[in-house]
Amino acid sequence: EDAPTPPEDLETEDWTTQEWLHFLGSMPDELSDAQLASLDEAFGFNEIGNSEIRFAWLTLAIANEYDPAVESLELFLTSQGRRKFVFPLFRDLAASSWGRPIADRIYRAARPGYHSITSGSVDEVLGV
Repeated sequence: EDAPTPPEDLETEDWTTQEWLHFLGSMPDELSDAQLASLDEAFGFNEIGNSEIRFAWLTLAIANEYDPAVESLELFLTSQGRRKFVFPLFRDLAASSWGRPIADRIYRAARPGYHSITSGSVDEVLGV
């Protein structure tokens, strides 16, 4: 079986958002810090401005307890109020002993900026 193509060798210049989402969604459930670092180095996911792609990246990062994405996650959750992004990320964070303290810390800062429906949902998942 052929080894996977290194991220930096993929031809992604003309990829659409849907192609990026498919790419991220087809990643194995478990990735090492080195694999995640390689993806981020090649594609700049921690800084990417597209919310859909950033959300998919952060979901993957949370699932793998990837510390280098926490700053990006905090920025995203404190500047992004859309429930479709905010709620699943807090829910995923709250599900692990790694993510729970991160969720609590970020939510304290982010909650005042959220719509009441969004904060109500997140309050419930975090037991606020």
